[in-house]
Amino acid sequence: MPIVRCATVSEAAHVADTVVSTQATALFVFFGAEDPQTGESWCPDCVTADPVLRRTIALTRKDLILYECPVGQRADWKNQPAHPYRLHPLFRVARIPTLVFVENGVERGRLVEADCAQVAVVEAFLRSSSGPQAVV
Repeated sequence: MPIVRCATVSEAAHVADTVVSTQATALFVFFGAEDPQTGESWCPDCVTADPVLRRTIALTRKDLILYECPVGQRADWKNQPAHPYRLHPLFRVARIPTLVFVENGVERGRLVEADCAQVAVVEAFLRSSSGPQAVV
C-alpha cells in the first residue's frame, strides 16, 4: 500500500481532481498535523486511529494508495468553519480522523473518529468493495 503525503490543501485538491476525473480509486485520511515538540498529532483520536488504519489498510487493501492529508495544527482546525477541507466538495471533513474511500471517482463511504480506531469496522468498510481497483 503506497502512502502519499499531501502536505497542503492544494496538493490534496489536485489529487482529488485527478482521482475523480480518471474515475480512479483511492483512500484519503484526514488528521491533525504532528506537534513539532512530540512528533504525534495534537488530536488524541488521530493518535489512536493511525496505527489501526495503517495496519488494516496494508493488510486489507494493498492495491490502494492512501493519501495522508493533515488538517493543520489545532488552532488551524478547531472552530474554523471555513477550513478548506470542510468546504471541499469531495472531502467535506467535519471531524478528524476521517477516512474517505473514493471508488471509480465517487465517494463510496467514510469512517469518522472512533470508527477509524476499530479494526473490525475498518476491515468491513474496506472489504465491502474489494474487486480490481484502478489506482492513481
